[in-house]
Amino acid sequence: MIHERETGAVRGELVPVGIFAAIALTMPFWFPLIGGYSGLDTKILIFVIFVLGFDLLLGFTGYLSFGHAAFFGTSAYTTGLMLLHYSSEIIPAMLMSILVTFVLALLIGLLLTKRTGIYFAILTLAFASMLYRAALSIFSDFTGGDNGLTGLQSPTLFGEQLHGSSVFILVALFAIVGFWIALRIARSPFGLMLRAIKSNQERLAYTGVDVSLYKLWGFIVSGLFGGIAGSLMVIYEPYVATHFLHWTMSGEVVIMSVIGGVGTLIGPMIGAAFMMYFENVASAWIGEQWLLVLGLLFVLIVMYLPGGFVDGARRLRAWIRHRRSGRDAQTPAEKDTHG
Repeated sequence: MIHERETGAVRGELVPVGIFAAIALTMPFWFPLIGGYSGLDTKILIFVIFVLGFDLLLGFTGYLSFGHAAFFGTSAYTTGLMLLHYSSEIIPAMLMSILVTFVLALLIGLLLTKRTGIYFAILTLAFASMLYRAALSIFSDFTGGDNGLTGLQSPTLFGEQLHGSSVFILVALFAIVGFWIALRIARSPFGLMLRAIKSNQERLAYTGVDVSLYKLWGFIVSGLFGGIAGSLMVIYEPYVATHFLHWTMSGEVVIMSVIGGVGTLIGPMIGAAFMMYFENVASAWIGEQWLLVLGLLFVLIVMYLPGGFVDGARRLRAWIRHRRSGRDAQTPAEKDTHG
């Protein structure tokens, strides 16, 4: 019985990961057919990694962060500085960026995870804003100020230069592994604790569980996903822009998660793909008013489809099943009538 349960759990993880892997790795072939272009597929997968981590915090723990750009941007600057001053090899650059992101997430988490609700959200925004202003002022000699960090070496892996398809494959592999790790976390005892915190952390604390420790690790893991995404962004495009630390970057991740479906993992991934496609492809068809259209769409989803695209798909499937069951139930009655 236990063996069958474990086999079913593994199958339940491998199937969605396999489907996502097939979709991601074949993007260069089918993405241009819907108007996409080379490079945008890589960028979409980078934001998929970013929103996966964000959903572990918001969707599973119930903590809304308006400051996740702090991890994305700090990791991007760390990777850029390593490529500029140390080596063009991405392995030491990524390892250093992950280490710096871990320390940053640990420090911020220790200070903020004792807060909840709107206080937590505002404080994360404040910390990210401080880092953004610091990058433009006191650290401008290192960050390049308003101009960003330029002049980076072309990234290499074991001496081979990364560009185009090789960067895409690297990012796709990180996205696939990241999705698998996120699924494992969501279905693990740790993930269940995060869900319990979201449900009622006071009651959980009464049972003797160290809620603060679980919240801290949830925050750190979420930040690490953002840090890996920031590092890959610099490998994809060897330039660090100051807006990587800006609050609008955090806002985009929030919108991606909400329109996709918070707490589902797959939903925010769909939201990230939709947002990047809408921003870079559909905006050319709509024109200058694309932001207005996007804002209207966001409002409509929040009002009438609070579960995002995933909730919409569930409602559609339930409606189709209801129609089919009604048709099947009607058929015997019609036969009896005719008989």
